[in-house]
Amino acid sequence: MSNEWTNSVWGCFSPIETCFMSWCCPCMVYGKQSERLQDPALKNGSNVNGDCCLFVLANCCGLAWVLSMMKRRDMREKFGIKGSVGEDCILSCCCPCCVLVQQEKELDAQASRFQSATGYQAPTSMAYTPA
Repeated sequence: MSNEWTNSVWGCFSPIETCFMSWCCPCMVYGKQSERLQDPALKNGSNVNGDCCLFVLANCCGLAWVLSMMKRRDMREKFGIKGSVGEDCILSCCCPCCVLVQQEKELDAQASRFQSATGYQAPTSMAYTPA
């Protein structure tokens, strides 16, 4: 694994909309990220889904950081980003909002990279030949 995160975990105040959502409704940000991680080409995913509900339940028990840590690990593995489970654990436990913002930015960067790699392919034109 040789890649780095495209943004620092401490750059969590920009964009302010994502920062605000991560602070007020982290379950919705987590749900959207779960959907986008399955399909990196998605620019927007559904905010309210099963993963969002699971995050709410885990948060009621004080364990939402565990889900965030696991999602961070999944993202690192999928995109080949350097790091460790220990680092994921500490950041997810101590700075959960910053982690969610960093992951959202990473998904944005990966989506644009994925879309530019595949690009738009125009379909071949159809021609009618009379019989």
